[in-house]
Amino acid sequence: MTTEDFINTSLKKAQSEKSALFFAPGRVNLIGEHTDYTGGLVLPAAIQYGTYLLITKHSGDTFIFSSENFPEKAEIPLPESGKKQNAWFDYPLGVINELKNKGWQPEGLRFHYYGDIPTGAGLSSSASIEVVTAYAINRLYDLGISGCELALLSQRAENNFVGVQCGIMDQYAVALGQSSHALQIDCHDITHDPIPVKFKDYEWMVINSNKKRGLVDSEYNKRVQELEEARKQLNNSFDVPYLGMLQPEDADWIDKLVTGETALKRLRHVVNENRRVRLAAEFLKAGDAKQFGQMMILSHDSLAHDFEVSCKELDTLVTIAMDTPGVAGSRMTGAGFGGCTLTLIHRDAVEDLKNRVATLYEKETGLKPGFYPVTLTGEPKKY
Repeated sequence: MTTEDFINTSLKKAQSEKSALFFAPGRVNLIGEHTDYTGGLVLPAAIQYGTYLLITKHSGDTFIFSSENFPEKAEIPLPESGKKQNAWFDYPLGVINELKNKGWQPEGLRFHYYGDIPTGAGLSSSASIEVVTAYAINRLYDLGISGCELALLSQRAENNFVGVQCGIMDQYAVALGQSSHALQIDCHDITHDPIPVKFKDYEWMVINSNKKRGLVDSEYNKRVQELEEARKQLNNSFDVPYLGMLQPEDADWIDKLVTGETALKRLRHVVNENRRVRLAAEFLKAGDAKQFGQMMILSHDSLAHDFEVSCKELDTLVTIAMDTPGVAGSRMTGAGFGGCTLTLIHRDAVEDLKNRVATLYEKETGLKPGFYPVTLTGEPKKY
C-alpha cells in the first residue's frame, strides 16, 4: 500500500464511520546526537515522511490496534491497557496511559496505523507513533494539551512504559516541527529557536544502511548510565546538575576529576557536540552549506570514536559520500549501530552519489542501501 492509497482509503472510511485521520512526521537530526538526554543542544527538523493514524470510536470497552506495517494485532480491554505487551503497540499504549494520568476518560477506540518512515532507520518512527496518538486523542476529545506537553508526555511514555531512556528531542521535533525550518532545541530548558533552512542548490539525502539496529536499546541505555556515572564523579567536587551545561573550556578540570578513559570519551563527545550545534546553527542562518557540512563530518567522527555508536556500515556510507564531489557533509543520524546517514549534497551531484553508493556500499557490506530524499515539510495535522 502506498501513502496516497492509505490516505484516500482512510478518508473514505472517515466519511462513513466515526473516524478521523491524523498525521505526525518523523524527524531527521541535522546535528546534535546523544546530547538531548544530557540537557544539551540539538538541531532536528521534521520531515515529509511520518505516521498516519485512522482512529475510530466503537461501542466496546477495548482498544483495538492494527497497522499496515506490522502483522501483530491486538484487542486489549480498557482495564488491562496499563500492562506492557512487548509489541509495537506498547508505544501508543504508553501514550494512552499518560493521557489517563492527565484525567482523560478512555472509551472504546480502534487505532489503525500506517507509516512511510523506514522502520529502525533512526528517523524516529517510534516518536512519530507516540505523537500521532497523543495528537489525535487531544484533538478528538478537545483536551487542550499544548504541543510541548504532548511531546513531554510522549517522552514519558517511552521512558516509563516502553523502557527506553530517550531524551526529549525526537518527540519535541515531531510535535513542534515547522515546515522549512530546523529547531535548535535546548533540552534542559525545553525551549527552541526555529531556524529557516535555505541552503541554495543543496539537498538533504537520507541513506538507509539497512543494517538492523539490534543493539540500539541496550547500548542507548548503557550510554545514559555511563554519562550519569561521569556526572556523579564531577559532583564529588562541583555542582553539575546536568552535563549539557559543560563547555569546551571546562576540559582541563574535567580531565582531572573524571577517572576512566570510557567516561572521558563519552563526556568529550557531549561537550564538543554541543559546541558543534551552536556553530552549525549559525552556519544554517548564514546559508553556509560547506561550513555546516564540516560540522557534520566532525560530529560523525566523534560519534564513531568518542561515543562509539557508529558501525562499519554507517562509516562506509559516510566515507563513500565524502569521496563524492559535491558533498558538503555526511554523518550518521539517530541512535546508531545501524540505521541511516544524512548527507548534504549539491543537487547536481545527487545521481552521482546514489550511483556510487549503490555500487560501492553493496560491494563492501553485502547490503543494498535505501535512498530517501528529505524535505523539511512535516507538521502534525488532521486531514
